Amino acid sequence: MRRTIMLLLTAVVVTGFGLQAQTIPETSQAARVEEGYRRTPTFRIDPFRNLFIPHWGFVTSVGGTAANNTVNFNDIGALVFIGDNDDVLIVDMLDALGLVEKGSGLKGNGEAEVSVYIGGPIGSRLDIGVTVGARAYGGLSVDDEAVSLLRDGNGAKSDFSLGDSDSEGLTTGEIGGHLLYRLGPFKTQDGALLTIGAGTRYVRPLAYGSANSALSNGGVIRVTGDSISANLSIETLQTPDLFDGHIELNDGGGFVADLLARVEWPTSGFAFEAMLANVGAVSIAQVERRSATVDLQTTDIDEVREVLDTLQLELQETTSVTVTLPRIARFSASAWANRILQLDVIATFPFGNDFELPTTVDLWSTWRLVKALPLRAGLVFGGQEGVGFSGGIGVETRNFFFGLGGRTLGGLFDNATGASARLDLGVFF
Repeated sequence: MRRTIMLLLTAVVVTGFGLQAQTIPETSQAARVEEGYRRTPTFRIDPFRNLFIPHWGFVTSVGGTAANNTVNFNDIGALVFIGDNDDVLIVDMLDALGLVEKGSGLKGNGEAEVSVYIGGPIGSRLDIGVTVGARAYGGLSVDDEAVSLLRDGNGAKSDFSLGDSDSEGLTTGEIGGHLLYRLGPFKTQDGALLTIGAGTRYVRPLAYGSANSALSNGGVIRVTGDSISANLSIETLQTPDLFDGHIELNDGGGFVADLLARVEWPTSGFAFEAMLANVGAVSIAQVERRSATVDLQTTDIDEVREVLDTLQLELQETTSVTVTLPRIARFSASAWANRILQLDVIATFPFGNDFELPTTVDLWSTWRLVKALPLRAGLVFGGQEGVGFSGGIGVETRNFFFGLGGRTLGGLFDNATGASARLDLGVFF
C-alpha cells in the first residue's frame, strides 16, 4: 500500500513539474479560479480549510466519517430490519461476527466536527482566522483471538484471549487561531508562490472513555469438551457520568499546533502542499479507573452465566490521564490545464497517536463547466475499507460559499463499510 501511495504522489509531482515549464498567460482560464477555491476540500481535519479564501467573512461547517472493516450497509440494514420487526437474538450477533475475516479481527474508527470560522485578509500577504468548534474521535479494535471463539467455536483450538483488543473515544471543545503568510512570486511575475501557515488550538475535553485488557497477554479463555476456565481482567478509564449522557467541560486541556506549506504556480497549473495537524496532547482530569476480573474454572455452564450476570466494573481510583490527539500528515498535489478541469491526489497519514485511524489516498477531479458551480468526483484508497467513491457539489462566489460532499468507503452504496459527509456554508463581505 505504501508503495502504491508513493507511486501516485511521484506521478502527480512529475506531471506538475512538467506543466510548470509550459508558461500560461495570467489572462488564461487557468488563472481565473481563486487560490482559496483551488484547494479541494477533504473530509478529515483541516484547520486551514477556510483561511485560504481571501475575503472577510464566516463559515459554519459540520462533517464526519465512520468506517469499519466488516459490516456493510446491507448488513446494517438487515440488523435494523430484524430489530424493527423482532428482537435481535444472540444468534443474529453470532452471524454478524461470522462476517469478520479470519486473521483481521474487527476494527472501526470515526471522527466528527462542528465549527464556526471567522477571518479574512490583512493586506495582500497575510490572512488570519479564528475557529470555535467541537470534535469527536473514536476507535475500536477487537483482536481476532477474541472474535474467533464466538465465530469459529472451539473445534480447531481450545485456548483464546482478548489479545490486543481495545477501544477509545474522546469529545472536545476547542478555540483556535491560524494565519497564512504569502511570499512571491519568485523570479518572474508568474513564478512560484509560497504560502506558509501556522496556528494553535486550545482543546478542552468534554468526555473520554477507553477500555482494554489489564493483562498484557489479553488473559486466557480455555474451552474444552467438559470444562471452561477463564482468567481475564478488563480495565476502563472514563470521565464521570459518561454513559449517562452527561457532558461538561473537564478541568483538563492542552494546546495543539498546526503547520502548512504550499507552493503554487498559478499560471502553470500546479500546486504542492504539506500539512501537519493536531500535533499535541490534552490532559483529562477526574478520570475514573474501573476494573473487573474473571477467574473461574468450572464444568457447569450455569456458573459461567452467573459470573457474567454479576460482573461489575469496580471503581479503583480517580486520576488524570494525558491523551495524544489523532495527528495527521497530509501531502497533496494539484494540476490543472485550464479553468474547467482540476486533478488532485491527497495522501493522509496518521502518526503517533492513541487512536487507530487509517492511511488514505484520495484522487479527485473537479469540473467547473460553470466557474462558480464546481462538480467533484473521485476515488479513495486505503485503510481498512479498500476502494471507495467520492462526490461533491459547490457554490463558490465572491460573497457566498456552499460545499456539500460525501463518500462511501470500501464499496459503493449498500456494499460500503463506511461513509463520510461534509457541509460548509459561508458568507463573505
